[in-house]
Amino acid sequence: MGELALSGVTVVDLTQIVSGAVTSMMLADFGAEVIKVEPVGGETYRHAGYELHGPGGSTNLNILRFSRGKKSVEIDLKTERGKELLTGLVAQADVLVENFRPGVLARLGFSWDRLHEINSRLVYTSISGFGHDDVLPSPYRDRPAYAIIAEAMAGLTHLAGEADRPPAWMGFAMSDIFTGTCAFAGTLVALRDRDRTGQGTRVDLGMFDASVLMNDLPMAYQEHVGETMGRGQYALQSPWGPFATNDGYVIIAVLNAREWANLCAVIDRPDLATHPDLITGHQRSQAHEALVRPAVEAWTSARSRTEAVGALQSAGVPSAPVNTTADLASDPQVAARGMQQPTVTRELGEIRTVGNPIKVASSLVGQGPATLPGLGEHTDEVLRDRLGLDEQAIAGLREEKVVG
Repeated sequence: MGELALSGVTVVDLTQIVSGAVTSMMLADFGAEVIKVEPVGGETYRHAGYELHGPGGSTNLNILRFSRGKKSVEIDLKTERGKELLTGLVAQADVLVENFRPGVLARLGFSWDRLHEINSRLVYTSISGFGHDDVLPSPYRDRPAYAIIAEAMAGLTHLAGEADRPPAWMGFAMSDIFTGTCAFAGTLVALRDRDRTGQGTRVDLGMFDASVLMNDLPMAYQEHVGETMGRGQYALQSPWGPFATNDGYVIIAVLNAREWANLCAVIDRPDLATHPDLITGHQRSQAHEALVRPAVEAWTSARSRTEAVGALQSAGVPSAPVNTTADLASDPQVAARGMQQPTVTRELGEIRTVGNPIKVASSLVGQGPATLPGLGEHTDEVLRDRLGLDEQAIAGLREEKVVG
């Protein structure tokens, strides 16, 4: 395999948990050397979650998720010597990524001005709940936030669940992962801008902003129709959602008159295709519980997911089984698209991690096994090769507990 697109790019990774870790993992996937600087003892996700045990030791389920392709270094950034080590790494880096609360890195002595002074070509990417306030103002800057907080404030949680039930958590860190992906894109834009100007720049991501982007249609509906979309049935289309089968659920999504007519034919209800109250998607949405759902579910509930989807797709009706992760483990599409990445760990041996969805023909990632770093596995290597420290100096830092 030839060089990947980001080969030669060096990233100092100060991220923890999910959002920033997604960004730095994607940079590593495309060939960047990512130096993950962890506090002595390891970042939060080495301890929070489900503990796993293997022939090479113990690790945590969470740290396996977004750490592949990185090098792990333990440095106590609260010590003066630790700050000197970070300064040395920043001086050689192309990118610094962090997802501390706004102000934390500056209080450690690494404001944007200081970082730019250390390395004028550095791209500094930050991720937080509501963004920092150096690129644009952020009235909520100092509020603590997890993905679920950003999603609630951006109106996404209002949409999740059934109409007669409370709002629901969507079951995964959607805003974390989407924001991390946006930060990856923003970092690439900033690197391209640096190629043009010769100067590094700031990339500032807020999970709230990314969540607002995902809420685009309800916001457009509010702006132009003057109504607030709610939970449950989609206001603009029906059928558009889950229908029960005899072994689970299927999704049926009808967008136009042709698909509606095809569905009516499949379920043997041609009378519905010309029903005056069901001509448009908006009309069908209003009549969903009274007319559409009973007719469609009378047909789906007598069939399995496989039978229902087979018949619907043969008739040109967009549909899909509602899969579980057990279904995905053996899905041929997942395998063909490389969405389970072979990954080698020191503790567990070879495992599979979720693959990178970005497919670039000239820089196709996931063609061979990736690696996951053990805590501090590369401390000596990085301090020696990057900062020129000898074994005696490294041993002294370890004795002083500056490094792990």
